[in-house]
Amino acid sequence: MGNAAVVWITRENAGDLGIRGNEFPVRILEIKTLLLELLKEGSPKDIVVLPFFRNFAEVVGHIRGRGIMGPIIIYTAEKIMQMNLLDYAAQGVIFLDSSRFDRLMVLGFITFLQKQQELVTIPETPKEKARLMDKPSQDPEIIRPIFRRILKHRAKIMLTCQFREDLPTLTVTCDIIQMVGEIETKLVLDNFSPEEFVGLYNQFGKGKRLSGFFTEDEETMGFDLTVDSCRIGKITVFLPERIYFQKRKFFRVEPDPKEPVSIHILPPGYQTVSAFVRDISEGGVGLVSPYTGLEKNQVYPVALILPSNRTLLGTGEVMFKGDGKDRTCNYGISLKFHPSDHHYLQHYVFKRQAGILATIRDLEL
Repeated sequence: MGNAAVVWITRENAGDLGIRGNEFPVRILEIKTLLLELLKEGSPKDIVVLPFFRNFAEVVGHIRGRGIMGPIIIYTAEKIMQMNLLDYAAQGVIFLDSSRFDRLMVLGFITFLQKQQELVTIPETPKEKARLMDKPSQDPEIIRPIFRRILKHRAKIMLTCQFREDLPTLTVTCDIIQMVGEIETKLVLDNFSPEEFVGLYNQFGKGKRLSGFFTEDEETMGFDLTVDSCRIGKITVFLPERIYFQKRKFFRVEPDPKEPVSIHILPPGYQTVSAFVRDISEGGVGLVSPYTGLEKNQVYPVALILPSNRTLLGTGEVMFKGDGKDRTCNYGISLKFHPSDHHYLQHYVFKRQAGILATIRDLEL
């Protein structure tokens, strides 16, 4: 299909619209397979057509988080009753119901979008760019314009929160929709994905600080947020006191202790180093080991063992090394696998995040 924008559509919607597969570049799949393949192989310009379902907003967040920025059409045979259609429209999400638009109109609209997306140029990311700051900034006159820019461009920020010590950390995405206060001292956060986060925070996380970060042109900045209020689906936080650089660029999760993830590393001239992974993302792992001989910026052969004994063979580069407790060492390791194996890691991270959300959602006060 080359560089053409691909239309990803569920088999059910394709049948309703009479799409056979030869009208334009298209992938027609069952919804679960479609979502997995889309998150694995989708391109920035692609168009997605989905039916309406309860947690579609969470799926939209995952799609945008993978850098797929083309239009998303929510097509249903029922009337859409959404109170925040304009917010979704700003994210490129379009709602169409068959009671108002006939089959040929919808098909024509998708064809038009596909042709328009082919004209879209995806800018190349500069190979190198000077860092905004090498040390944490505590100057509000530097911090405030950064968050104004995030607000202006409707950029997604990522937040993490651990409601209780016995629970895994939950990661969510959201928008900054407003800066308030006489000198813009507060941020209003909305459009959370998953949507349940605000309610869960009200129940289990009151008083907890939020850790956040966002990435822009290879620059990842981190910050801590103190919550001022949490109501009506929105969270208001104080402008962070400082911004610092985050090494992580990917969505991280903590493995289930009942189904641990382990890694085996082979340093030259030494026996295999084995450890359980503390956290994991598409790009790498964090771990603690009594072995202190791994060197920063060095590359080693690795084997990552996912649940169900799925083994991924590749290489790992030590990006971070720091002292741990009891003479152990903390490592952050960037991983590289063959593309045919990498999607197993993507699938694990996506599935584990859903499991973390389910664990917190099912808690009883």
